[in-house]
Amino acid sequence: MPVVGVTSNTVPWELLRAAGFDPVLLSPRRRYTPLADRYMEDVFSARVKAIFDFLLSSEAAALSAVIIPRTSEQEHKLYLYLREVVRQGNSQSPPVPILYNLLHARSAEAEAYGLARTHDLKSTLEQLTGRAVEPDALATAIAEGNAARQAIRGLLQQREGPAPRLSGTEALALIGAWYFMDRVEYTTLAQEALLEIQTRAPIQGPRILIKGSLQDTPDFCAAIEAHGAIVVAEDDWWGSRAAGLDIDATIDPMRAIFDKYYFDAPSPRVFSGEIADAWFHRKATEVDGVIVYLPEEDDVIGWDYPRLRDYLNERAIPHLMVRKESSASIAAFIERLSNG
Repeated sequence: MPVVGVTSNTVPWELLRAAGFDPVLLSPRRRYTPLADRYMEDVFSARVKAIFDFLLSSEAAALSAVIIPRTSEQEHKLYLYLREVVRQGNSQSPPVPILYNLLHARSAEAEAYGLARTHDLKSTLEQLTGRAVEPDALATAIAEGNAARQAIRGLLQQREGPAPRLSGTEALALIGAWYFMDRVEYTTLAQEALLEIQTRAPIQGPRILIKGSLQDTPDFCAAIEAHGAIVVAEDDWWGSRAAGLDIDATIDPMRAIFDKYYFDAPSPRVFSGEIADAWFHRKATEVDGVIVYLPEEDDVIGWDYPRLRDYLNERAIPHLMVRKESSASIAAFIERLSNG
């Protein structure tokens, strides 16, 4: 099965799967990015530069294409920069870059536009494979994706309530695995993990919600939990919000897939602010404290922070904003929570 890379959660996995591809999230770890540094300015995040560097390297030869959604400004620029490399005809040509031009603005025009672009993506995939995406294949892929989502929700239940059994460090690893592996296999393994976790004793400590930059590794959770707290939720697409709702299997599959990724996939481009903040508002009332992580490279969430801070202050919800993962203020904050 040919492998296709994706850069975030708003690329429809089910459509790629039904077209005969093995979709894999690109999340390379690179200390140095010499190929990216040649083209990209310093304003790009370390993650985007690492993806760009990977795509220009020989390692990317295994990919048939890379699908990039327009649901963050940096990903859109990533696509444009890849196109420019192709235009220049440089020796480091990347895999075929494909833009999934999904806008998360809430309007009838944006919705109609997004549905049309989803059908365009289907046509592009059919051109790459030379065969049609059949309705039965879509139905099978939807069923596989939904089963994996149900398994994730089972794991998430072990993080809820006053006595969680699953740490954030473990949860990010267990949940994040679904971006890299076959989802039928993932469902089986996640269900086995759930049976083991359910036999554990509850974990004690202040329950923390993380808001801010994407937590695509367990490192920040581990830094928090090292001080005796428990990370029970993350307001991003890697952990707590990875699964969301199932795709509706009773309606036209293309419409159902679009609805899922337009209405129910967290993205930096969701407007208005009230819609973007709805999940955070609810979850913040269920925890003992909130840690907002805004690393130096952030240029998105920082604009939302004053609004989020005011919401937490109005409800007397303890919170802390940090710029670095190793900040000593985390320890002091958790100590204050532990002392009531």
